[in-house]
Amino acid sequence: MADPQARDQPESPAAGAKALLESVRIGGSAAEATLSGGELAWRPSGGGERRRLELESEVLGVRVDGRAVRVATFVRADEAGAGRSSLTSSRPVTCGSGRGGGGVRMREVVVEMESEEAAAMWGDAMRDRLAALGRPKRLYIIVNPYGGKRGGRRIFQTEVLPLIEAAGILYTMQETKHRLHAQEIAHSLDLRKYDGIVCVSGDGVLVEVVNGLLQREDWNTAIKIPLGIIPAGTGNGMVQSLLHFSGQSFSVYNAVLAIIRGHKRPLDVTSVVQGKTRFFSVLMLTWGLVADIDIESEKYRWMGSARLDFYSLLRVASLRRYNGRVLFVPAPRYEGFGDPVEQVTSCKSNGASTGVQGDRSKDFNDETCAYTGPSIDEADLEWRSLDGPFVSVWVSGVTFASENVMTAPEANFGDGYLDVAIIKDCPRSAVLGLMFQMKDGSYVKSPYVEYFKVKALRIEPGMRVGSSSKGGIIDSDGEVIARGDGAHTGDEIEHLMTYGPPIQLTVDQGLATIFSPR
Repeated sequence: MADPQARDQPESPAAGAKALLESVRIGGSAAEATLSGGELAWRPSGGGERRRLELESEVLGVRVDGRAVRVATFVRADEAGAGRSSLTSSRPVTCGSGRGGGGVRMREVVVEMESEEAAAMWGDAMRDRLAALGRPKRLYIIVNPYGGKRGGRRIFQTEVLPLIEAAGILYTMQETKHRLHAQEIAHSLDLRKYDGIVCVSGDGVLVEVVNGLLQREDWNTAIKIPLGIIPAGTGNGMVQSLLHFSGQSFSVYNAVLAIIRGHKRPLDVTSVVQGKTRFFSVLMLTWGLVADIDIESEKYRWMGSARLDFYSLLRVASLRRYNGRVLFVPAPRYEGFGDPVEQVTSCKSNGASTGVQGDRSKDFNDETCAYTGPSIDEADLEWRSLDGPFVSVWVSGVTFASENVMTAPEANFGDGYLDVAIIKDCPRSAVLGLMFQMKDGSYVKSPYVEYFKVKALRIEPGMRVGSSSKGGIIDSDGEVIARGDGAHTGDEIEHLMTYGPPIQLTVDQGLATIFSPR
């Protein structure tokens, strides 16, 4: 239900342990119903099969209409014809087809009580039990109508909203109007009114929200608000990583249900620093082949996610290699990678300021109370290094970069480490084979790939092999943060960082919180 002003609502009392028993009518037939713990069950009065609903896994929401308690349930379209349909007493509503196959049919179990007082008591008891599961009551939903194939508005209206409303969640919806709008919203939003911020978008809007929260004076409490993401972009790596981690298939509905159910997990945040400039990342940073594909394929955005496959072939056919060096502090068990480095000069200047992607005129670099990243004593760290030339350097905080690309098969949410996959100099034919193996992550087993975990990492990017003037692209979470390839357009925005000087990444373990299936 829409909640334009998002006024504070009274908290539900704690879920009681007392079981309820009542003579009711369900589907026009008399029955004995019980509400015990997290289960609603009933049996026909004349005998017959006992039916039940698990509140946590099968119930979206509850509303009371006079003497009727209307329990909104869901069942996947491929299950709707089997047994479960007999539990319901109203016409099902299918919410679209769902990305990734399947759909969700919402149904109602209508429990008719003997009095309105009994209905109110049962409705309150079921809502209390749902609230005790940690489900959100009020959400701020940010919709990006421009991402991917520009389907964010449609996905929200047809696939997200029916489930949110059936769950009885109050919401405020805001569409983004321009770049960094989500960051501006997160920076100024009154977070006391909401139980979470949800992005109906690709990964970029989620990154903007994280940066906006960490640029607030109250960043230490702001960053604790749970974040949710529903896929409506090109890559959708965060949603795929969350669902894969929980053993669920990729779909809009699974992403929405994860938010409704209210399960949460810690999310690592990476500080990306160059001198006094800082940016916060939650997905990945790339340099070389992958960044070239991600950014230069923008001209084919009308193709949707297929643009990445198409441009990958073009880029491999004319393969680029980059000089440079990667320094890192290995995680335990990865100390054998690279060569030891005796001394590392600090990459960070005192007074490092938070930056933003995109329009520098809209940044918050003057904020003095914003989060400045994790404190590390570089003198106590044992750095190692790998020298180029490189085809690609890929640094990931989660398993997937997109629906169909498994970047880091050993990545783990909230473990405090980054997974690094470096494609060394190799023939074009080998790179083409690696591209096909990225779908399941098996590319990391290639002798041309170095794959390891780090606590901190520094990239010292160099020029393209065979060129003294052209560098590459450094891309964080789908946005350019530094560019040295000489490709500039008349209306191009100024980039956050400079190509050439070292860029350092340091992980802040579990700093943020994200809604998750489990």
